[in-house]
Amino acid sequence: MANEKITETLEFLTQIHTSWNNTEQRLALRTYPRRFLSYDYIGTNSSQSQYLRALLYARQTEQIEIPLWHAGCPLPESTYLGQTQVNLKPAYLWPYRGCRGAILWFNDQIGGDRYVLQQLLGDGTLKLNEQIESVYLRARTTVYPVAYAVLQQEDQYSLYSSEAMSMQFNLELMTNESTMPIPEALDEFHEEAWQTKNPWQDALPDQYLGVELFRIGPSWTGDIAASFARNANKLDNQSGVSQYDLKGPYTSETKEIEYLGFSRSEVYNLQRFFCRCKGRLKSFYAPTWLSDMVLAEDATAGQGYLLVEWSMFWKYYAGLTRRRTIVLFMKNQTTLILTIAGFTTSDDGELGKVVLDNNLKRMVRKADVAMISFLCRYRHDSDSMTTNYDAVDLASTTFSLAEVNA
Repeated sequence: MANEKITETLEFLTQIHTSWNNTEQRLALRTYPRRFLSYDYIGTNSSQSQYLRALLYARQTEQIEIPLWHAGCPLPESTYLGQTQVNLKPAYLWPYRGCRGAILWFNDQIGGDRYVLQQLLGDGTLKLNEQIESVYLRARTTVYPVAYAVLQQEDQYSLYSSEAMSMQFNLELMTNESTMPIPEALDEFHEEAWQTKNPWQDALPDQYLGVELFRIGPSWTGDIAASFARNANKLDNQSGVSQYDLKGPYTSETKEIEYLGFSRSEVYNLQRFFCRCKGRLKSFYAPTWLSDMVLAEDATAGQGYLLVEWSMFWKYYAGLTRRRTIVLFMKNQTTLILTIAGFTTSDDGELGKVVLDNNLKRMVRKADVAMISFLCRYRHDSDSMTTNYDAVDLASTTFSLAEVNA
């Protein structure tokens, strides 16, 4: 009865104290994220529609068990009577965190058999609290995690006839990751292989100055929505000319970027990154992925500056402590990270001069540079991450990134 529309939301809780000059102090109020699911269902006959309406009408806040339909995976090897474990591929274990059961589904009419989980192992093994009671064949069985959940208040349905209806189930999973933790080898600090990469993903370091560097570029399937928040108070008594009280030099940029996961591993990698950050708590570095500078001339080894086409960087960036690191994306799929000491102009004033903290160790040719971007410090601007599944192996999510000092 499940339709194609599935969303999964992870929700942390962060308390943020912001000082007068926009410096932040952040405190985590939730160790593990809450998990929410939305499924669209269609009742095609009277019995299905009656069951769906009864769940909404009679259950209210009672916990129900529900398979996580988007997390199903084929049974990789047949399982026989008397066994006390089910062997899966490790890449499929991420959605099982906090879940108390698994269902081995073998028939869409009959359904499947549900077993209580005892432990999750790093090699993909599901250890059970009981013995397997049937034979489950490899090519005919799908395994789903099972979680306790509570229906939320905003569930609704549409009636198409006296028998047919559609309904959206909005569920809060009552999972407890402390009692059924994901193995350390597969936790949020683990990263599966990416099947689709931007050309410089492997060339960027995992960390910069001891802080994680988010290496995944935008999917560019849609426009990036960006905004700026100025750190000033407007003094306006409504009777005359208004004035502004500048609290600090830090204008904050916020960008909403859509990311696509073209495999289950990529979808889970994006969720793991959000969990490593614990929502808005931990900041990270990331390139702007924009052409922020254009190199005007070749730069020789030992040179302490870059000449760029726009000459006005000194006017707008000289007084800022942000935007002092750049990434050079080279056409041979390598990168070069440089720190900036200051901005000025060339002797004739026609070009911008970006003064570097350290002299170049190798020559940088203009023809070899694909793009130059600022490397900025960001945090998530929301404690919630929503994954929209188009298929079990294809999903999208949008990260809202807010620029911060640390």
